[in-house]
Amino acid sequence: MIIRRYINKQVLGTTMAVAGLLTVILMSGRIIQFFERAASGKLSVNLLAAVVWYRLPSFLELILPLGLFMGLLLALGRMYLDNEMSVLSASGIGQRHLIRWLSPVVMLIIIATAVMSLWLTSLGYAASAKLYAEQAERSTFDLIQPGRFQQLGDRMLYADLSPDRERLQDVIMLEAKKDANGVERQVIIQAKSGQRVYDEDLKGQAIELSEGSRWDVRPGDGAYQRMQFDSYRLRYKQADAPLEKADSPRAISTAELWQQRFDDPKAAAEIGWRWSLIVLVPIISLLALPLAKVNPRQGRYLKLLPAVVLYLSYVVLLVATRNAIEKSQLGEAAYLAVHGVYLVLALVLFRLGRPRRVPHTAVAT
Repeated sequence: MIIRRYINKQVLGTTMAVAGLLTVILMSGRIIQFFERAASGKLSVNLLAAVVWYRLPSFLELILPLGLFMGLLLALGRMYLDNEMSVLSASGIGQRHLIRWLSPVVMLIIIATAVMSLWLTSLGYAASAKLYAEQAERSTFDLIQPGRFQQLGDRMLYADLSPDRERLQDVIMLEAKKDANGVERQVIIQAKSGQRVYDEDLKGQAIELSEGSRWDVRPGDGAYQRMQFDSYRLRYKQADAPLEKADSPRAISTAELWQQRFDDPKAAAEIGWRWSLIVLVPIISLLALPLAKVNPRQGRYLKLLPAVVLYLSYVVLLVATRNAIEKSQLGEAAYLAVHGVYLVLALVLFRLGRPRRVPHTAVAT
C-alpha cells in the first residue's frame, strides 16, 4: 500500500502540474484575443470573465488527457532513472501491477474528462452563445470606451460618456475616404456632444452630433475644407461580436445529440468526438507505460518528444475523422477504427516492454 500510494501521488502531482501549466499557456492566447476585441470595442469588458470561464471546459477536455499522459511519462521516467523501477521489478512488481495500482488516477481523469466532454463543454458553449447573441443586439454606442481612441467600423472615435452612458461628450472622429478621382481624403469631425437616435432617412441607428466642425483634408496638402454645424448625423453599424451559434453542435447537450445522430452527420460527428475523448484516456495510459521506460544512462526526456508526437497524431487523427463524418465521407465506426489502431499499438509496445524470462538451467555438483 505504501508503494501504491507513492506511485499514485507522484503521477497525480505531475499530472496536475502539467495540466495547470498547459491551461495557463493555452488560455493566455485566447484571453489576449478577448482583450484585443474588448479594446477595439467589439466586446464588452463586462463579459470577458464570463466568456473565459464558459470556454474553460473546452480546453480542459483536451488538457486533462495530455496532462495524464505526460504525468505518467515524467513520473515513471524519473523512477526508472533513479532505479526505483528496477528495485520494484526485482521484487516481483511488473507492468501489470502498475496498471492495477494506477487505475484510481486513470479513473479520476476519465471521470473528469467525461464531465467536461459530455456536460460542461456544451453548457459553456451554450452560455457563451447566449452572451454573444445579447452582445450582437447591442449597438456600437454601448461598447464605447470613454477617454480612449478605438476603432468603430472604418472610423476612429474618441469620446467621453455622460454618467448615464446616454450621451457622448467631447467627440473626435476620424475617417478615411476616397473621392471620385480615387484620391484619399481624411475627414475629421469634432463635436461638443452626441446622442443616439433613429434616423428615418438612414433607416437605422445613427449618432447625432451637436455644436461641432467637420474638416476635409488631403494628406500632404495644406488646403482643407471646414464646415461648422449645429447638428450632424451619421450612421454606424452594429457591434461586431464574435459568432457563437446556439444551434451549433458544440452547444447542444449530449442527450439531444444522441437523438439527432441518425439524421444529422454533424450531430453524429460531435457525439462520437465527445465519447472519443473519454476512450482516449485509458488507451494513452497504456501507451505511456512502455514509453516511460528509459535507461538511466539515456535520460528521462529521451522518449518524451516521440511520445508527445504520438499523442498529437492520435488527437489529430480523431479531429480529421470528425471532419470527415461531418461531411458524410465516413461513418461513426471510423472513431472505433482510430481507437483500435492505437489500442493495438499500446498492447504491442506493452508486450515488447515486458522483461524476458531467462530460463533456469540445472547445474550438476
